[in-house]
Amino acid sequence: MRSARALILLASRPESVRIAVEKLRPERMGIISSQEVLEAIVLRCVELKGSGVKFTYHLVDSPMEISDAFGRFERLLSELEGEGYGRDEILLDATGGTTPMRLGAALAAMTRGVGMVHQRVPQQYVDGDWVRDESQGVEVVPMENPLEATGLLREGQAVELFNRRDYAAAALVFEDIVGKVSGVERGHYYRGLLLLSEGYAAWDVADYARALERLRAAREELGAGFADPELSERAGELAGRISAHLPFLGKVRGRLSVENVVDMLENARRRIVDQGRYDDGVARLYRCVEMYHQWRLMHGHGIDAGGVDWEEVSEEVRERFRREVGELPPVLDLTRARLLDGLLSGEEREDDAVFRDLLRQRNRSILAHGLEPIGERAARRFLEYVEDMVGEGGVRSAAVHATLKGL
Repeated sequence: MRSARALILLASRPESVRIAVEKLRPERMGIISSQEVLEAIVLRCVELKGSGVKFTYHLVDSPMEISDAFGRFERLLSELEGEGYGRDEILLDATGGTTPMRLGAALAAMTRGVGMVHQRVPQQYVDGDWVRDESQGVEVVPMENPLEATGLLREGQAVELFNRRDYAAAALVFEDIVGKVSGVERGHYYRGLLLLSEGYAAWDVADYARALERLRAAREELGAGFADPELSERAGELAGRISAHLPFLGKVRGRLSVENVVDMLENARRRIVDQGRYDDGVARLYRCVEMYHQWRLMHGHGIDAGGVDWEEVSEEVRERFRREVGELPPVLDLTRARLLDGLLSGEEREDDAVFRDLLRQRNRSILAHGLEPIGERAARRFLEYVEDMVGEGGVRSAAVHATLKGL
């Protein structure tokens, strides 16, 4: 049994205070009790003055209300944290008090991740009744937090991080859950979420080989047979999404493809919509537009924007291109790739004014050539513009990352 720097004790017997001091050796003890037993509790604390423990007393208004003890625990926990005690240094001894008091305090401790103990009085069964075994002393034993055993204690935090697309941080929390969760089914489920987080984290930085490896492993964990209907439904949805991802990821490695364009678009969307990182997202949208025109030139006309052979381009298009920019450069930046793509495709670009306005805002941003941060409105407008331009809804569906729901 580990000692505690600070202890929250539910007390209805003075003797429980002495046992807690001797067994747990706290430096700080907050005692929650009712008015009826307070005097006897205080007298015992006075007797223990030489132990070096600082005692404070906290009365519940109604010993028969769960919510009263819950709120009293919350206020005392906040007080202890204000004094510098971390939650891993605080224990709840839920030995005394009425049943509603114990339920309220234990529930508060479980949801706040505070460890719990109780004082176990040895008993034996004699003549049809349980009586105390005087030959043995009282033990202080730990109580397991079922929210940890089921993964529910930290799942909300992990889900929030995941849905903000902070996949590396989500993976750390899921790893902690996997180390504590009990039960075969929940073990498979949370290992699947851990692997999914790691796969998405790799995908986010274009480490496609690792992304494929982790996502395949995640699908295997989430594809285990689940008897729990809720686990089965959620795991099945995620496994299905991963199955759509895998062939998509197999096409983004190697030569520039439409999948690369779509992948960059979805990467930008996550930055803008899920994370509010507008400059970062717009920088990716710029690259997405560039990739889009590079892909169209190669896919539709066999032209490499990184090394144009102008002899392969018709004289008419060359002349029109010269009139616009005055030269025939071997390497095409975004504006010139966009121009050549339009000339070769015979497409009139009525939206060039919109594009130029968006481009100006991008060029003024901190991540381009200026010092002005891009706002949400401009970022979302740019995102909508690029979405309409790229299209490819069928391809894009396979690139959309899953969103998690808590159990």
